Amino acid sequence: MNIQIILNETIYTFPAGITLAQVISQLHLPEQGCVFALNEQVIANSRWSQVLLNDGDQISLFQVIAGG
Repeated sequence: MNIQIILNETIYTFPAGITLAQVISQLHLPEQGCVFALNEQVIANSRWSQVLLNDGDQISLFQVIAGG
């Protein structure tokens, strides 16, 4: 069975039981300096490998920008 997730307004299909960490790896998304929000809740990077995704989940990727 597959699930669909939305990442920054783009729909992706993955096998059920996939974790946030696996999605990040498979899509070659940047890990350093990034924040991922799942359904508008920020997920700590220490939990990425524990968070199972569900059909219809929405993920937002934010890159931290330093400045002064």
